[in-house]
Amino acid sequence: MRRFISSLTFFSGLLCLVLAAVFLLPPASSAQDDDAAEYIGSGDCADCHRNVVRAHNDTPHAQTLQNVERRKDAILADFDAGADLRQVALPGEEAPRPFTADDIAFVVGSGRYVQRYLYEVGRNDYALLPAEWDVLEATWRPFTMAETWSPEAYDWEQNCAYCHTTGLDVDRGRVEEEGVQCETCHGPGSLHADIAGDAGRRPSAEELVAIRASIGTGTDPQVCGQCHSRGRSADGQYPFPVGYLPGMTLVSDDLYTLVAPDDAVHWWATGHARQPNMQYNEWFGGAHDGALAALRDSDSARPECLTCHSSDYASTEALRARTAAGEREGDAPDALTLETAQYGVTCTGCHNPHLENADHNSYLAAEPYALCTACHSDTDSSDGLHHPIQQIYEGATIIDNVPGTPSSHFTAEDGPDCITCHMAAVPVENATRASHTQRPIMPGETLSIEQLQDSCTPCHAEQVNAGQMQQLIDDIQNDMTARLERARAAVTADTPAWVTLVLDAIEGDGSRGIHNYTYTDHLMDTVEVELGLSNVAEGPSS
Repeated sequence: MRRFISSLTFFSGLLCLVLAAVFLLPPASSAQDDDAAEYIGSGDCADCHRNVVRAHNDTPHAQTLQNVERRKDAILADFDAGADLRQVALPGEEAPRPFTADDIAFVVGSGRYVQRYLYEVGRNDYALLPAEWDVLEATWRPFTMAETWSPEAYDWEQNCAYCHTTGLDVDRGRVEEEGVQCETCHGPGSLHADIAGDAGRRPSAEELVAIRASIGTGTDPQVCGQCHSRGRSADGQYPFPVGYLPGMTLVSDDLYTLVAPDDAVHWWATGHARQPNMQYNEWFGGAHDGALAALRDSDSARPECLTCHSSDYASTEALRARTAAGEREGDAPDALTLETAQYGVTCTGCHNPHLENADHNSYLAAEPYALCTACHSDTDSSDGLHHPIQQIYEGATIIDNVPGTPSSHFTAEDGPDCITCHMAAVPVENATRASHTQRPIMPGETLSIEQLQDSCTPCHAEQVNAGQMQQLIDDIQNDMTARLERARAAVTADTPAWVTLVLDAIEGDGSRGIHNYTYTDHLMDTVEVELGLSNVAEGPSS
């Protein structure tokens, strides 16, 4: 066991303003030069970024590892309970006993879900203790990594240290800082600090470019993925990407491999993660990840589409807006194009880890529904109606002869929203976590998986069971698909333009009637009458 030594947009204009408050560097980041850049610590970062560092100190990232000597209130557990679960034979002691608060050197985790604890086996040599405190349920639970506890089986550095510290060196058994600090996401900062120091208090525009180019922006999704994922190092020894630095390619044969999508230990059969910290696994290769590639493949691609299809485009536009407003020194970065944009919809498109005076448990850059509908809504940037999910859901009037009817979900007090269904609460260890697949758990999928709760029946349990709910969904979607196909086939050159507008809206919504069945049904009734497919102007189709 090695020694652990602590050396202590939002895609509219609103997203631009939110991101501009934080991301003061250009979004294109490059790998740090290993020979030139060294870790300097968040204390040195605070010399220039005092407010950012001060706010960060109160976040779960900074508190992923807490020194009990310095933070006496860090331990949340109740040691008047759980004595039977805390039994452990510590080194040098003759018999097992319940470990106590006095045995704890470090707290692992900020306490959002659970806290785990480190015992100092030897000088600066730590092992996890075999019980964890469930913060949500206020109870002790076993923390099992082996059949019996030993410092080797519960080795801290081997299993956990990478994602709870900054700058872990597995060869030397050292870390640079406790917790996830500045340089975890931005990379070693010595080069950046040296260039800034040489430039002085009034750097020129050219010097500002050099200062900003010498450090990672933290907006690369791979930076988040280094810890918010499950996988193995290239040599198979560690469950984290040994040697990764911001700017590198995270998932590669010579650095890090994500767990396989058919690994039943890590995935539910529905394709949702069943282990903690798998947000990157769920995002990787999905629609948000592929949003930029999908745009480039489109015959209708235009630069303004990047607002919703590229998070680095949105953050660059934020910087350009701040520069134009006189709120940012130096020259504005060049606008990104379809060719120069790097990423699709990434972590920082929705999350902002530097938010001050906000709920740092989620780091959301805005209210969830506003975040989703900022892009999942019709926009002036496209011809016709383009993915009008918000308009269908809220019942916006699309054509004059069919009044808009909002979904009952939208009008219900405390009713469901995008997050409710598309970021389903999935069982993960002893709690539930919001899935990042953006795919609902369908009722039919849970019939053979007792542990999973689907996204629909919890609100409708008094009316239907999961099987009946799935049948209802299938009936609605199959019927709507068939009606759309019949209508499209009946469209001619003489068909009024509003008919195609309605068909585009329903197809662009993508739910095939589920987001707002009453409204889409009425719209289709009107289209079918116009096309001679029905003489029923309103009401359910036959």
